[in-house]
Amino acid sequence: MRSSSCSGGQVGGMESRLEKFQIIFNNPTATYRVGDTVYGYGWVILKEPIFIQSVCLEAVGEAKVEWMTSSDIQASDEEVFNYTTVLPVKSEKDNPEDLLHAGSHYFPFEFTLPSKLPSSFKGRHGRLRYFARLTITTPGGPHHERTSKFAVISNLDLNKEPDASLPVENDTFEAIGSWCCISGTVTASIKLEKKGYAIKEAIPVWAEIKNLSTRRICSTQVSLIQNVTYYSFRGRFSESSTLVTIHKGGVAPRGKQTWQRELLSIPTVAPSHLRGCKIIDIQYYLELSIKPAGIARKVKLPLDIVIGTVPVNKLQSPRTSYHPLPSTVSDSACPFPFFENVSDQVLLTDKLGLRNMIPTAPPWEEDDDIP
Repeated sequence: MRSSSCSGGQVGGMESRLEKFQIIFNNPTATYRVGDTVYGYGWVILKEPIFIQSVCLEAVGEAKVEWMTSSDIQASDEEVFNYTTVLPVKSEKDNPEDLLHAGSHYFPFEFTLPSKLPSSFKGRHGRLRYFARLTITTPGGPHHERTSKFAVISNLDLNKEPDASLPVENDTFEAIGSWCCISGTVTASIKLEKKGYAIKEAIPVWAEIKNLSTRRICSTQVSLIQNVTYYSFRGRFSESSTLVTIHKGGVAPRGKQTWQRELLSIPTVAPSHLRGCKIIDIQYYLELSIKPAGIARKVKLPLDIVIGTVPVNKLQSPRTSYHPLPSTVSDSACPFPFFENVSDQVLLTDKLGLRNMIPTAPPWEEDDDIP
């Protein structure tokens, strides 16, 4: 087979010869943890024979940030992972090595995710995403490619984070009312039994609010806030978003409200810090918010926390194992049920057992966010 790099030219006549082109991952959700080996294959159905120069796989992890200032646009990008390989192609007997006949062709691949990759992430002004791109290059330059995203979950062991197991608290004493009419003061405190919590863990919240004013407090709430900082070569930009909120009722003048282990559940989010990425940083905090009646600003009391993947004082949880090539159908059954009337001719040597492989990931879909 003629040698070639994974770069190609413009999409040419091959477009009309392709009936199907898809990337299949062995994980149904296309979500992997750092250190996992990603297995999959490219599946191509040709309407007519075609000579090819190479079949290349690229697995890429990249971060991009962009925001607008009063004078210009700040932007930066970073590549955190890159794996590139030329996949083997074996044609039928008596056929040229670089000729693919009409019908189905399968191109298996595998690659291992490094242990220090950052998690996938998407924010309003930046994102970190991973994707696999399969490129078929034909002699003379025209090529066709297919791209499919996969997600990565990094590892943050809270047992290795400073102060993650220690209790934390914060308090405040503030006047409420407008500048010309102070109604009195409010004291508030919030505390947690530890600073570090794992994804999907519930946070027990203790809080106390004393309304020492003549004005009623309409409501109180505690929210989990994600703060993201984006970095470019010339500056930085931060944005905050509320992930989860739990509410309590109002507090009468001279009244008091107590929170006793009110539970706030952590959703599936990227771990704190986003280590391994230099242009995006993620921090989390709880915020106790107190809303007085009438014209008066809210009293807000923040408390920093750390969100990880391994809980404090617990070992790394066992991983779900995805067999690279599930075999749950008989040899006579069609191994590719997504499409009808598919030839089961396998032109590759069947080292990975492709005849018994069921595609478990959803079909590839258009996504303008992928180049």
